[in-house]
Amino acid sequence: MFVKKLFPMFNADLGSGGGSTPPAQDPPATDPPAQDPPKDTMIPKTRFDEVNNKLKEMADKVAEFEKAQADAKALADQKELDAKKEQGKFEELYLNTQKELDTYKQYESRTKELEGTILKMVETKLESVPKEMHDLVPTNLTAEGTLDWLNKAEAKGIFGKPEVKEIGKPSNKSNESPKVDKSNMSALDKILSGLGK
Repeated sequence: MFVKKLFPMFNADLGSGGGSTPPAQDPPATDPPAQDPPKDTMIPKTRFDEVNNKLKEMADKVAEFEKAQADAKALADQKELDAKKEQGKFEELYLNTQKELDTYKQYESRTKELEGTILKMVETKLESVPKEMHDLVPTNLTAEGTLDWLNKAEAKGIFGKPEVKEIGKPSNKSNESPKVDKSNMSALDKILSGLGK
């Protein structure tokens, strides 16, 4: 029977008229006898307390670990926030130094222009100094120092007073009338000059 259930192809159909007896039917299968459920074994109280305490210790350790992990994450987040704030300060400092650098570059270009102008002024002053006196001019000074030295030397008269050249005639009239030679004058001119006085 067991074979018939597993392999139905071996179950031959004998038909109805063959005179053979129908196969006997299998008795209904019964469940194997039920075993008694295993009895719960009792755990000694000391062993239970030991395992329970270990479980509580592990739970405490896990809680401490999670708290430490949360604290570390909070600290890392705070450091990141501080770093961003610091970066903002560095960015602000960078922008300020860039502005200062631009200002200094402007001053540098202006300084170079003024140095060129001062050098030209020094050359002009040196042209007015006699050639034999060029040895007196100090060479270890800057252009500004040389110009200042030349101005002071000129004011003191070291290089001699420049000749005053009169350009044109004085604009104010003096009370003196020019002397006229009366010997060569005609009589009429003499009369007119006398009336003018």
